[in-house]
Amino acid sequence: MKKLIVLTALVGLGVLRNHAQVVQQPQAIPAVTVIVSAVPFGQVLDVIPYVSADGYTIQMNIVPTFTEFLGYDLDASRQFRTVVPNLPIQDTPLPRFRARQVATTAIVWDGQTVVLGGLIAENVRKTREKVPVLGDIPFVGRLFRSESADSTKKNLVIFVTPTIIDPAGNRVHSPDNLPYDPNRIPEQRITNP
Repeated sequence: MKKLIVLTALVGLGVLRNHAQVVQQPQAIPAVTVIVSAVPFGQVLDVIPYVSADGYTIQMNIVPTFTEFLGYDLDASRQFRTVVPNLPIQDTPLPRFRARQVATTAIVWDGQTVVLGGLIAENVRKTREKVPVLGDIPFVGRLFRSESADSTKKNLVIFVTPTIIDPAGNRVHSPDNLPYDPNRIPEQRITNP
């Protein structure tokens, strides 16, 4: 009896296959063409200097950028897959970068130093520890667990000293003919709006 039911079911599947109709064609997943581009790592300092008409002061537009590689984003790798003929489909992890940038303008005398700070990065690492088995007990397990956070801060400080030079690369002004004393800090005037 069981053989007859199985045989009838198989014959019924064969009839259904002959009468099946395709209602909608599956949509193809668009292919993405990979474009390789270079990412500058580390410190990049862009400075655009303008020498003032007096010949002693320099206006600078300063844009320091610090780019660092953080690792690969494994969570997003499931969204992007690499398909190569005759090879299994692979998840493609995407790189993660952090870029810190500051833009400022400064007017300084020839040979004075501008100090820039504020490119701060903070890394927080959380650690959980527990005593095996005892740390899993509800309510009482809190006595056998500990959590801690370790924070590390980095501050990038940049020193820029502009010097006016002639086409041959020699200094235009010697320390003797500057309009200020290079051995002391010039007074800072506060302007009221």
